[in-house]
Amino acid sequence: MTRWIIGLSEGKAIALKCNQCEKSSFPPQRICDCSSSKNEWIELSGKANILVKTSGVDGDFAIAKFEGSDNSAVVSLKGFKKDEMNGKISSCDPSQPSLNLIPIKSGNE
Repeated sequence: MTRWIIGLSEGKAIALKCNQCEKSSFPPQRICDCSSSKNEWIELSGKANILVKTSGVDGDFAIAKFEGSDNSAVVSLKGFKKDEMNGKISSCDPSQPSLNLIPIKSGNE
């Protein structure tokens, strides 16, 4: 999963695509839902639609579906307003990998 962690630190959405059923997973799943372990790394756009949001003492979080992925992911939200529901992955500290989204605004795509 090193490639995925490096991608996170660079603000890239690195996913696994199953060679058997063609489904893509982000975050990557080594074993696909179809039970195949034959896959390849691909880069997604990094854009995501937020399905559900929540806030707590540890911050704002969401379940988001990334463009090109067949599954959803839990993400940390950075700088979102209440009505914003689209974001893109942002880079993180490689020593503390995390899946962070920032809002998509004009000039920020």
